[in-house]
Amino acid sequence: MPSTAIDYSDAHKALNLQPQILPDGSCFVLTPFGLSLLEIQGELNLPLSAPVSHEGMDPDYLKNFAKVDGIYDAVRFGKMEFDEKDSSKVVLFIGSSQRLLGTVEPLRNPLGVLRVPAENSGENMKIVDVIEKKILFQQRPLPIM
Repeated sequence: MPSTAIDYSDAHKALNLQPQILPDGSCFVLTPFGLSLLEIQGELNLPLSAPVSHEGMDPDYLKNFAKVDGIYDAVRFGKMEFDEKDSSKVVLFIGSSQRLLGTVEPLRNPLGVLRVPAENSGENMKIVDVIEKKILFQQRPLPIM
C-alpha cells in the first residue's frame, strides 16, 4: 500500500499559539482562532465563476472576486466582525442589506487541514493548521438599518 510522510511542524505551532497572538498569515483565514469552520443555516447564492472579461463591469461587483494563490477564483460574500468585548460573538454582513448574528463554539473533535501535493511530485503531505473552533450562524438574516 502506498504511503507518505506527514510534516506536522505547522500543526504543532498552531496548537501551541497563545490565544492573544494572531497567526502570522500562513493560515487561510486570519481570525483570533486561526482557521475556523463556518456554519450557515440556509443557502448562499453566489456566482459559479469569476467574470472572464472585466470590460463594462461594475467595479463594486468586481471587488467581490479574488485570486487565491494566483490560481483559484474565490468569491467574497461578506465581512465578518468579532465583538471586541466578547470574542465568542460574531456578526457577518452580507452585502449592504443583511447581517447574521453568530457565535464561536469549540469543535468536539479538532480537525487537521492537510495540504496534499500533486501526484508524483515527491513532496510529503503537510498539516497546515488545526481547526478547533466553528463559527455558527443559526438564525435568519436580519436587515441592516
